[in-house]
Amino acid sequence: MEEALRKLRISGAYVHYDEEGDVLYIHFGDREAVEGIEIGEGIIVDLDKDGEPAGITITSFKTRLSETRRK
Repeated sequence: MEEALRKLRISGAYVHYDEEGDVLYIHFGDREAVEGIEIGEGIIVDLDKDGEPAGITITSFKTRLSETRRK
């Protein structure tokens, strides 16, 4: 799973998984994020200079996935 998530392009989105930090980054196109808004615990929407979504960051990604699978 880690290798598949490490670098993956899907319809203009770029997905990167930081295994050491257990953080999943999803960037939408080439937009540069200038600020982030936490919409849930450890879920951050990154916004560009126009306030449009530039990406999303999910902390403790693998941990969350494991916990969800156990339910």
